[in-house]
Amino acid sequence: MKRDVIVAVSFLLAFLFMAYALVYANVLGLGGAELRPLGEFYLSHSFAHEGLTSHSPEVVTAIVWNYRGFDTLFETFVFFLAIMGAFSVLRLTDEQEKLVKELEAREPHRQMDLIVRAITKLVVIMIVAISASIALHGHLTPGGGFQGGSAMAVASLLLFAAFSKFTLERKGLTVKHTVSAYALGLALILATVLAPVFLYGGKVLEINLLPGEMGLFNLDVGEYLAVTFGFLTVFLVLGVSEWIFKTVLRGEVND
Repeated sequence: MKRDVIVAVSFLLAFLFMAYALVYANVLGLGGAELRPLGEFYLSHSFAHEGLTSHSPEVVTAIVWNYRGFDTLFETFVFFLAIMGAFSVLRLTDEQEKLVKELEAREPHRQMDLIVRAITKLVVIMIVAISASIALHGHLTPGGGFQGGSAMAVASLLLFAAFSKFTLERKGLTVKHTVSAYALGLALILATVLAPVFLYGGKVLEINLLPGEMGLFNLDVGEYLAVTFGFLTVFLVLGVSEWIFKTVLRGEVND
């Protein structure tokens, strides 16, 4: 177990360095050095009427959180309502959750063979590193919280397929934990968009008033947490076998 943790952390650090070098430091010289006129306009005119700039050298991020910030914010909460809607429809009482755990304990916990599991571990470590790089550098380079969170959701699906969801739950990744992390991401987004109002007397989402690139960074991190753990919540709920849900529902009808 200790050896597996050391190997996983070593690979994670290596891929984080590679992701940083390729995406942020741009060691391969990807992309042109010249900024196109349209991009230059967006970067230099964001909130120009207030004498401010976008605080982001990345054109897409400047547009997403400045020119169409409310649109992006509402999309985030539409996604939240969809997740919570699915979660509410499939919600279980405490007694039903105990019954589900008892029934799942009877199920054979199938795993793929050793080769597939070993390769999956390596691929997941790569995805985690790259997704974190995409999200944490989203205010500086192409990417952002939603893209990084979507990549992390793919990693969780790979783990589900190779190890089964029971393995993740035994490691402590339960629905309660994913919902809590999801709420933390949304709270960070809300705090960031409201901070200019309470701290500087500005407007909602006027993140240029925040020091440096703090506003864009916080929004990307919040979006990263929300998307990652929003999808994970749905995956864990939908991962319950159909026959177990039917058994629980029959008991509910009979009561």
